[in-house]
Amino acid sequence: MYVYCDFDGTISLNDVTDQVLERFAAKEWIRLEQDWEAGLITSAECMRSQIGLLDVSISDLNAFLDSLEIDPDFAAFAAFCASEDLKLTIVSDGVDWFIRRVLSAHGLGHLHVQANRLTVVANGDALQYRLDTPFARPECAAGSGVCKCALIHPTAHHFYVGDGRSDFCVSQIADRVFAKKKLAAYCTENAIPFTPYTTFREVQTAIEVLLQPRPARIPRLLAKTA
Repeated sequence: MYVYCDFDGTISLNDVTDQVLERFAAKEWIRLEQDWEAGLITSAECMRSQIGLLDVSISDLNAFLDSLEIDPDFAAFAAFCASEDLKLTIVSDGVDWFIRRVLSAHGLGHLHVQANRLTVVANGDALQYRLDTPFARPECAAGSGVCKCALIHPTAHHFYVGDGRSDFCVSQIADRVFAKKKLAAYCTENAIPFTPYTTFREVQTAIEVLLQPRPARIPRLLAKTA
């Protein structure tokens, strides 16, 4: 059994990439976001260009990431998955450095993360930030830097937990979807079955019920009376 979770806005309380861009990037990142929302550029193109606009020291970036909050029930959910032998993977169209740093600040740096890869290169006295997309696929319908559909285990049973646009495609192939915000609206509009949630406590409770063995079927004994 596998559990796949989005990160930005799902595990984190807010979109971490957007928060970093708001704090440390040139304002052009907003125009790029608007171009992506309008369908003028792909998600991968948008993210690569936005990350290139960052102007921040590594120490300041890490200090900011260390201050960000996650769902207060997620650590317990991760422990629950480990206890039930549910293979938990974070699949995100966000930035691996940001995700791992935030998770590490909450004692969760050991979790498996698949996301866009940040590279930092010294350019004289300045730092140049570059985003690589090792999980992109040419056939990705969403044009994402991380093709989540390609990462979902093709044969095993799995749960998927998400909240936004990067989860739309994968929600169509997941065995069980937990959705909120934009993903919940998308699933409703497209008749995709899903379980609504607000916190990971609700996700855990629902999965606990699903994992319970069904009552043994007791065949009816038709006894003849004298």
